[in-house]
Amino acid sequence: MKPKMTKLHLLDFTLSELEDYFIQRNQPRYRARQVLEWVFQQTVFDFQAMTNLPQAVWQQLDREMMITAGREIIRQEGQDGTTKFLLEFNNESQTNPRQVETVLIPGDQRQTVCLSTQFGCPIKCAFCATGQGSFLGNLRTGQIIEQALRLQEILIKQGKRLSHVVFMGMGEPLLNYDATLKAARILHAPWGLGISARRITISTVGLPAAIRRLAEESLPLNLAISLHSPSQEKRESIIPLAARYPLTAILEAARYYFQKTGREITLEYLMLPDFNLSLADARELAALARKIRANVNLIPYNSVGNGQFRSPQTEEIRKFVKWLRQLGINTHVRRSRGEDIEAACGQLRQRQTNNHRK
Repeated sequence: MKPKMTKLHLLDFTLSELEDYFIQRNQPRYRARQVLEWVFQQTVFDFQAMTNLPQAVWQQLDREMMITAGREIIRQEGQDGTTKFLLEFNNESQTNPRQVETVLIPGDQRQTVCLSTQFGCPIKCAFCATGQGSFLGNLRTGQIIEQALRLQEILIKQGKRLSHVVFMGMGEPLLNYDATLKAARILHAPWGLGISARRITISTVGLPAAIRRLAEESLPLNLAISLHSPSQEKRESIIPLAARYPLTAILEAARYYFQKTGREITLEYLMLPDFNLSLADARELAALARKIRANVNLIPYNSVGNGQFRSPQTEEIRKFVKWLRQLGINTHVRRSRGEDIEAACGQLRQRQTNNHRK
């Protein structure tokens, strides 16, 4: 029996790569722009529906390519408008299901998509639902882009479009550097979604070499560092990988990124009562933020059910914010979104996995 051909994933392709695809098949290069306009501007995911393509062209594309590779397992919509997908990717070379989460966070002035870059996460942070699950490898570029396009499709029906992208979903983006950066370039490209680089944020636990490499890419992305404590010892107790990368090296890389790109760094700080919310923590955090001219984004912890940490009370949040602002630090509190649909990273996949085990 002749083996079944594995189709190419269109969303893995840049414009120039797709032009080469058509040239190799004796087709004019402008076919690439035609196809990408249908996909990115119109969110049309059926080659036959691309009415300016000759029948022979769309039939060949249909034989050789797929536009969407994932299967929607769960879709949940929160009372605040937050929408969350659990997608499953699988093919002949991946016999085990690969599930990944993506979230649409609506706002008055912006529509933000939170993208995952890995199937699970190898960092295994103590506070994270994703880290409690299994790690099954990296997403391909097309699998990252598909998350954004599925949510773009919802927005277009509402007369809206994605305006902001955050690589803050499942996984460590800089451990999947090439696919993540290629995805960011596609999202930014005028033939892609055309999102300004200044509206695209990559969040990392802090990998100094990768941060310096990112600084050289001539793409002024926003960089957010998941700090969670100004103490090296405390960081190591909740982020196992932190033992390999001292805070001094991370701060030096962050300062280099600012110098090369002109983009201020954001320090993400998960608020964990009885762990990192003391006045001494605030003073250390403020001193650290001043060294690299960073903003601080405080994230009230959303319990994932392991009992190790609890969510902060309103007064605990207010007090810590007050201390930081009195110390002269530009501080924001990230508003909790989608709590009724388990919008925190990894929670939906965790529940789905637990249901299968019952």
